[in-house]
Amino acid sequence: MPSILRIEKLNILLKEELSKILDREIELPEDHLATITRVSVSPDAHYAAVFVSILGPHPKTALGNLSKNVYNVQQTLNRKVRMRPVPKIHFEIDEEEKRRESVEKSLADLKKKGEI
Repeated sequence: MPSILRIEKLNILLKEELSKILDREIELPEDHLATITRVSVSPDAHYAAVFVSILGPHPKTALGNLSKNVYNVQQTLNRKVRMRPVPKIHFEIDEEEKRRESVEKSLADLKKKGEI
């Protein structure tokens, strides 16, 4: 069982490598931009949830495209990362990012009204 510190390092490493792969090798539908917000590796380091924030008119379509290309992304990640086993990844839309945006918008509205 990996330590908590090792899991955190894996989260950071996978986020960096997957960001590079997403930027260079994955084509998203036109007018879409995907950003990896965080990676959550399971305690046994066999699985990783990759949370993405997708800007564009149809984020579900872009997520479907990412999910369709997960095999290619996994193969590229396996070649780039020197560890075994490399966690099996799956993509999810980061709902926390949406909540953060709504809170920030609410705070900005309150600031405009002079209530803060």
